Amino acid sequence: MQAEQIAQALGNAKRVNGQWVASCPVPSHGQGKGDRNPSLSISDADSDAMVLFKCHGGCDQDSVFRAVKDMGLLPELPPRPHPLDNLKPFVPVVSALPPTNPSNLEHEWHYTDEDGVTLFIKQRFKTNTEKGKDYRLVRVMPDGSRVNRLGDSRIVCYNLPAVIGAVSAGRAIYLCEGEKACDALIGLGVVATTSHAGSGSWPTELTQYFVNANVVVVPDNDQPGWKYAKKVVECLLDAPVRSIRVIDLNLPFPGDDAHEFVQMGYGKMELAQLAKEAQSLKSVHEVFVPEHILALTATEPVTPEMPEVAEVGAESGNDASLTDKPKKTFKIESWDDIQDQPVEWLIDGVLPKKSFIALYGPPASFKSFIALDMAYSIASGVEWMSNPVNSPGAVLYICGEGHGGMGARIKACKIFKGSQGGEPLFVIRHQINLRSNHDDFLALIEGIDNLLTIHELSLSLVIIDTLARSFGGGNENSSEDMSSFITQCGRLMERYETSLMLLHHSGKDISKGLRGHSSLLGAVDTELELVRVDSMIKSAEIAGQGILTITKQKDGEDNRKIGFEVVPVVLKSSGIGLDDITSLAVQSSDSVVRERQEQAKSGRGSKAGKGKNQRLEMQSLKIAMNSKGYSSSTPEGFKKVVDLEFWRQEFALMVREKDTSDDTFNKAWVRCKKNLQESGQVRVRGNLVWMVRDEDQKEEF
Repeated sequence: MQAEQIAQALGNAKRVNGQWVASCPVPSHGQGKGDRNPSLSISDADSDAMVLFKCHGGCDQDSVFRAVKDMGLLPELPPRPHPLDNLKPFVPVVSALPPTNPSNLEHEWHYTDEDGVTLFIKQRFKTNTEKGKDYRLVRVMPDGSRVNRLGDSRIVCYNLPAVIGAVSAGRAIYLCEGEKACDALIGLGVVATTSHAGSGSWPTELTQYFVNANVVVVPDNDQPGWKYAKKVVECLLDAPVRSIRVIDLNLPFPGDDAHEFVQMGYGKMELAQLAKEAQSLKSVHEVFVPEHILALTATEPVTPEMPEVAEVGAESGNDASLTDKPKKTFKIESWDDIQDQPVEWLIDGVLPKKSFIALYGPPASFKSFIALDMAYSIASGVEWMSNPVNSPGAVLYICGEGHGGMGARIKACKIFKGSQGGEPLFVIRHQINLRSNHDDFLALIEGIDNLLTIHELSLSLVIIDTLARSFGGGNENSSEDMSSFITQCGRLMERYETSLMLLHHSGKDISKGLRGHSSLLGAVDTELELVRVDSMIKSAEIAGQGILTITKQKDGEDNRKIGFEVVPVVLKSSGIGLDDITSLAVQSSDSVVRERQEQAKSGRGSKAGKGKNQRLEMQSLKIAMNSKGYSSSTPEGFKKVVDLEFWRQEFALMVREKDTSDDTFNKAWVRCKKNLQESGQVRVRGNLVWMVRDEDQKEEF
């Protein structure tokens, strides 16, 4: 019986891509509900007596075969011969490595002679092996044709013309383990080279090019890399070289090399400094593997060294394709079978688990107080601003600024929340360069590892206060600098399977959101904007008010607003009539959002035309003046003034509650300033604005 006949008998038969598909007859298919969406592939094998089955719903082959056979759709098979009947003597076969699909070629590195003429090429291919890559060497003949083996090709080092020039000029030559690392250092403006053989060996033909050279060996960040470094030092000391050093890039993860060093933001100056500090070696016995390399790789499985490069057509006793383990595979599912998976939250509807979060706002918008309040709720399991904490756990707060005031903030939070202590909330009061200082990054990882081991905890949230203090003096508007910082944050999140929250500032134009390169907004899963609205304070017991807006929630509701109040907390009473020592704490306030919305509605009013607009323009200025204004000397004497940007922010909130960057709003803002100046109600000088008549400053609420 052929595939078509079997498919028709099983039901729901149809032909797809040259083979038949029908309903799977296994009783347990679809959790016993049957195969309503045909998922059994049926095809004819090479033999007329054989048919092949494959259930894409996960049923095993034996179950499918038995079910089909029980339906009488398969013939009785002839008895199998005994396995030893056809046994033949084993004859070992020596074969070349299987050719790699040219379409998987990822990169080529050309090895040239002194004049830049290519002698041979090293190719890297993407493969389905555990390593995910394979290398091939191709000889380039004088006529430009290629031969898939080196044969008797002249062996040279990578970047030979530059190496020869560096030896003559006495410049340092950085010797790496691979071409990718070399290219990264060459991009810094230094001379770098390597061997085509990788870490497997050092071809003796290369030693001649390093006579009287100043060599700096740059090992990969693992034990095999340092073993290779020793091998190179031993060979080159016989050249003899003028000097040879081995430098430790001290990278955070095993296997990292000069490419990651450059990606982390380090440059030519840092590389040269490492070379200057390294000892000039006289013996290979002076090369010692750093302790951090031993620590990083202590738990790594030890695998036998394999040659990194194979020549197509070269004789070999082993086939690499037979020894490599297959890479892990991924389950491909029909969209009909995929069920919705609910989002897991730290704070319900606000902070997702294992997410990248940015909390930002202008200076003095209570960012640190809000972050500390969230940290307490997650560490204690107490709801935050009426939002349940679904996944309480340990929190690490990295306080990069305001070290002196952190103790007072913590004490105020404890007093206000009634904490008895013992919550798994930990603080680092140091400025840590996460973007470009590998020592800082490694020290942070070591500290966190020790903390979690000692207390037997896992992290739920890391808070970095602030991005600027952790950026190592980089340029926030640079895509490279910001990408390096985001990468390091991602490494922390991946290592500890935790959420990470950045505290950051808004730009000069608050309508443009987060300060710095746009890649940050693209990377975060959740963006929280803080706006201070002190103008509505009606009680002396309230030190500040604000609104937190969820401006981006990848897996939740956007534009949700949470109002809050900041209240003073007495830490220590003077007892003699002097001012008490106080700090601040945060509490929820739904009325802040409600009153703000009512204020915006009343600002729009019912009047039409210019009268309506002038009312809104003046009202927004009064709000900014009362919340952010201060006395200053003006051409008209001492007046209460306010920064134009604060006025713009209030005007934006009253015109609309979001998105203040398009042309419509910009035109409205220009008209706003122009109208009030032309009417003689305000004066603008530079970035300051004030009202001409003092009585105009009184609020109308």
